[in-house]
Parts: sequence; C-alpha cells; structure tokens
Amino acid sequence: MVKVLIDNDKIDIFFQPIVSIKDKKIFAYEALTRAYDDNDELISPMYLFDQAKKENISNILDNYVRKLAIEKFQKYYNQNKNVLLFLNFESSIIDNYLEDNFLKVVHNNNINPSNIVIEIKEDSVKDNQALIRFVNKYREYGFIIAIDDFGTGYSSFDRLSLIKPDIVKIDRSIIYDINKNFVNSEILKAISNMCHKIGAIVLAEGVESKNEILSCMKKDIDIFQGFYFTKAKKIVDDKIKNNIFSSINNIGDNYKTMVKNHINVKSSLLQESQTLTKNVLSILNSNTKNYIKNMENIILENKKLEAIYIIDFYTGLQFNDTIILIEENTLFNPTKDSHDHSLKEYYFIAKESSRGDYLSGKYISKASGNMCRTYSSGIVLNEKKYIICLDILE
Repeated sequence: MVKVLIDNDKIDIFFQPIVSIKDKKIFAYEALTRAYDDNDELISPMYLFDQAKKENISNILDNYVRKLAIEKFQKYYNQNKNVLLFLNFESSIIDNYLEDNFLKVVHNNNINPSNIVIEIKEDSVKDNQALIRFVNKYREYGFIIAIDDFGTGYSSFDRLSLIKPDIVKIDRSIIYDINKNFVNSEILKAISNMCHKIGAIVLAEGVESKNEILSCMKKDIDIFQGFYFTKAKKIVDDKIKNNIFSSINNIGDNYKTMVKNHINVKSSLLQESQTLTKNVLSILNSNTKNYIKNMENIILENKKLEAIYIIDFYTGLQFNDTIILIEENTLFNPTKDSHDHSLKEYYFIAKESSRGDYLSGKYISKASGNMCRTYSSGIVLNEKKYIICLDILE
C-alpha cells in the first residue's frame, strides 16, 4: 500500500512555519508528510508510517519524504539562507541505523547541512548507544540536532546529556492553557532555565492562543510553532507570511504592555510594602503592650498581607513568633521565636543591599502553603537593628 502511494505520487510535503517573535521573523519550517488515497482523501500520517513498519519499508518511506522535503525547501532556502528546515527521523531508523543518501540529497540541492534540523523523538528510541552514534554522525556533518515532544511520554532529562541538543521542542501537552496551569507553568520554567544553561534553544510547539504565547515569553521562550500563526501549508506564500508577521507584531505589542504592567505592579507592591513597614514600625515604637494585637489588625485590614516576622539583623535569628492569622497544620506552620533565617534570601539580600530592602519572587509559603512574596527591610528598633519581613499573598 505505501509503495503504491510512493509510485503514484500520492505523498506530499506541507510546511508549517516556526517563528521567532523577538526577532520578528520566520525562523524555520517543519516538514510534515501528507498522503492521499485514490479518492484524494487524506490518510493519517500516523497510519501511513505504521503501515510502512508493517510492510517493512520504513527506511524507504523515510528517505522518500525527506528527499521531497529537502527539494521543496530549496526554494525557501534560496530566498533566505538563514532559514532552517526541521525534519523528523523515525525512531526505527535510529535504532536500526543504516547508511542512506540523506547527506547526498542535501548536497545535491546545494543546501548547507547547518540549515537542516534533525528532530528526534527521543523517548521512543530504545538503544542509547545507537542514538549517540546517530547524533554524533550527523552533528559531525554539520546538522542541527533537536529533541521533539520533550516533556511527554517517557522523555527523560538524562537523555539531554547524551544528545546535547541544539534545540528542545516542548510538547503541546505542557503548553496547553499554560497561562491557567501553575504546575505546568513551573515545569516549563524549569525546563527553559535548564535548556538555556546547557546552550539549547527552547521551542514551544502547538501554541493556539495569545495567552499561551505570552506566558511562554515570560519564561524566556521566544521560538513558537502552532495554529495561532498558521496550520501546515502546501505552499507558504506572501499572504500567509504577511498574516504571520501581523500576528508577530500583535503579540509583540501585547508583550511590551505585559512587561510594563508587570513593572508597574511590582513597583506598586513595593510601595505598599514600604508603607506597611512604616505602619508596623510605628506600632513597635509605641511600646504598647498590645503591639501584637495591633499588628494582627494590620493583617486583617490588608487582605494581601499574610504574615509579619522580625529577624535579628546580625544573626538572622527570629525575634518572637510569626504574627499570622491561620491555624497550624502538619505540613505548613509559621516559624517561631529564635528560628534561623540566615540562609534565606529575604534576610541576607536585604542585609547586604545598598537600598536596605528586598522583594522576593513568588514561592510557596512554608507557613501556610499559599503563594506569596516576601518583602524584607532593615529597621532600627530601640537602637537595635532588625530585618522586618512581610509575606504578601499573590
């Protein structure tokens, strides 16, 4: 069946653009296989490649579609020598690697190997040694190596050290509604940070909404692929490109607004925290016996303020128990008198800061389990220096 499709030219290649928003350009195209039956009805690509395995001609099909993709890419490459082509390699080809004419096809089309990205869905490759040999061989030729669908299935972080990819494509299952999913958001943030540290570009695939893209951009992801920009097309013409650039500009404007709003919110939060600190300090300086009750009232009056605690400036040890209006439980409980905060950033950064204060990033409070930030500031109370800390709810 598959051989008949090949012989009858029933297999075609579509390209889906991959964009860089900050560089305002089409970064690459991914080649996607499309096959049609005698009635010109679309055949599922998954079915096509599964059928090729059953017919024991996976290698023939894989070579054939790669050749089609490279020949089609030549036009786009001649227009822009910086654009890349993403090509998928079936895991069965990698596990049972046989020398093919892939490099010859690339050279015959006068394309630089450094413009070809070999996508490996690494979780489906069973033989690590075969994977390493395959990657090293093609990297020596100058090809770019990418891990596809990272974060799903049996994807493992140790494979990153084996493959040392140039590009890591994050699977749609993590990207979906990421602006609403805190857990996936933190997973993506960790993957993004790790990839950047090992020198890999991060690509978010399957993006379908503006909010998904903006959430990814917060995590320093800049390369995107998905229906938000365009579906895979038989030909990516000027009209499609113009629509893509319009979408890029729209996202760019939204991103700049988002960054400005973030700066304003953080500035406002800082000012509010400084005002609250002055109010707390005023209560402490009043020497009233009801100072704890008065600080509890401040917490009641400020819905975003969850806790107040004071740390000795020189030792990092807490002075008195944390003032907080929640019940303790087994997992989360407020710190007590003499608790050591000396290794906490909100202590030593505020202590060493030339400004004398610090606003932390978001984290899960060990006092309550709620998401919060800690504002800390140096104060003087009864001629003794302290660091006052306010836990601000997110």
